[in-house]
Amino acid sequence: MEALVTLSSKHTVKETVDQLIILLERHGMAIYARINRQAESKWHELETRPMECILFDKPQLSGPVIQKYPVLALCFPMRIIVWEENGCQIAYKDPAVMLQMYDPVPEEFLWPDLRTDILQAIQK
Repeated sequence: MEALVTLSSKHTVKETVDQLIILLERHGMAIYARINRQAESKWHELETRPMECILFDKPQLSGPVIQKYPVLALCFPMRIIVWEENGCQIAYKDPAVMLQMYDPVPEEFLWPDLRTDILQAIQK
């Protein structure tokens, strides 16, 4: 399984991000930021495609793992990027896959598999 997950949404960037935030909050995730890259680019007089990033985490899950493997702090908070390119695209790194590089995988790391829920949210 690949660590980088890329999916397509049938919605706009804004609608997709709205749906993803609702989904992440249902999973008990803390949403740290919603960054509108297109709006930020306009401040610098640049024209860019619609693009938003979500920074999120579930500290009670990631905290113990980061304590054990500090380098994994580079992965948290997690990021999902949503952009317009031949429709709407989504990309994120799956932390469960990234953690497989460590042996043994800590038992306390029970990060939910978000892929199925994300697919359902973006295809409604």
